[in-house]
Amino acid sequence: MPEDFAENSPEIEKTPTEFSEKNLKKTGEARQAATRHKRLGKADLHMHTTASDGMGTVEEVLEHVELNTDLDVIAITDHDEIRGAWAARELAAKRNYRFEIIMAQEVTSRHGHVLIYGVEEPFKMFQSLEKTVEWAHEHNGVVIIPHPLSFMTLSVGEKKLRSLFDKSLAVDGIEVLNPSIAGYVRRHRVRDVNSSEWHLAEIGNSDAHFPRHIAAAYTTFEGHTAADLIKAIKERKTTAHGRYLTIREQLQGAGKQNLRSLVVLPADKIRRGIATINRNKVK
Repeated sequence: MPEDFAENSPEIEKTPTEFSEKNLKKTGEARQAATRHKRLGKADLHMHTTASDGMGTVEEVLEHVELNTDLDVIAITDHDEIRGAWAARELAAKRNYRFEIIMAQEVTSRHGHVLIYGVEEPFKMFQSLEKTVEWAHEHNGVVIIPHPLSFMTLSVGEKKLRSLFDKSLAVDGIEVLNPSIAGYVRRHRVRDVNSSEWHLAEIGNSDAHFPRHIAAAYTTFEGHTAADLIKAIKERKTTAHGRYLTIREQLQGAGKQNLRSLVVLPADKIRRGIATINRNKVK
């Protein structure tokens, strides 16, 4: 009902609480809940923060997800680092965000990167792929292979994945859509071999190192909770969606991000390693 109509209609008694900010908020939340119920759940399970080589803080990432996406589930997957995921979960509990967070990390094995979900402790980098996968499953974790077969970054190759399967060491899912150039270069082969042979859960992830790239790719699933998502992954009932980033999008800010990845982070890891050694000597 138009506002001027209400003001000029004496037969309609206006109630002060009818259009209060509180009631409008409740109405908006109810509409969002109804819309959410009708659609499939959406998840982005691969993004980075300043805890590793990402360019957004944990808070900036979570605020972006809350205000600029309709994601139901996310995971902070910093490289060989779980502090960002812990901080994200603590902040989400305080602010009561509408989405859920799965504890996760992107572990660097000797044979490429591995995404591990649902495990709340860090794992040593540069272990074999077999040992990394075994450790994850021993801790009831879910394993997804990011940007597979790619020669543009540290990725698990086709031959190594096949050897893993030959040893009955299955992984749960594989990124068939990763918007980065690393995910782009082998996209057709990944989809072809997975659909014809491996039949792993199809995952779409943004691999975002900048908050603005979050949800460029995402995964849909039946339900809306983290538990629903994990169930769908294990049952191979997920679908990947999204787009690849343009060259311009990938180059914007790439210099600073690469500096952080190649210089700042290695130095930080060295400092933390020395500090750990010194603490052990004191003990």
